[in-house]
Amino acid sequence: MITRRGAMAVVLTPDRRQVLLLRREVFILWDLPGGGIEKNEEPACAAVRECREETGYAIETERLIGRYLHQSVYGRGDQLTHVFRARAVGGKPKRIGLEITGLRWCNVDELPRGLQPLQRQMIADALVDAAEPLERRIDFPKWKLYPARVVFFALRYINDTIRRFL
Repeated sequence: MITRRGAMAVVLTPDRRQVLLLRREVFILWDLPGGGIEKNEEPACAAVRECREETGYAIETERLIGRYLHQSVYGRGDQLTHVFRARAVGGKPKRIGLEITGLRWCNVDELPRGLQPLQRQMIADALVDAAEPLERRIDFPKWKLYPARVVFFALRYINDTIRRFL
């Protein structure tokens, strides 16, 4: 059962040698920019909005890479994530804050250790010019999923508490 819909952007340099990655509040993990799709929002618009909010960069989506079905780290059920290849067209890097603790352009052939297999697959798929968008199901090992849910909920609670006092 799909309980969450998300959108992510694989933002590449024009030569496709580097990809924009960020560190979420779980400081050891690198990730692609993205997040939840709001009610009545198109997935491509969500990817553009989330990238701007998280990184400071304005992007244009080039194409839908695929739809990835995976377990949600935000609760029970599955998440359907729409992934777009994109390029930066403006903006500047955002300052580090509570939700994002790092931001950098990484070589696509030297991705950081803290990047999960799901995002590695999304980047690999973005580098291929497939005729049609892909449909993939990727499962996390259960030993990673449940601790990740606990950590995400704890850090969200802490960050929300801190924001109330700012």
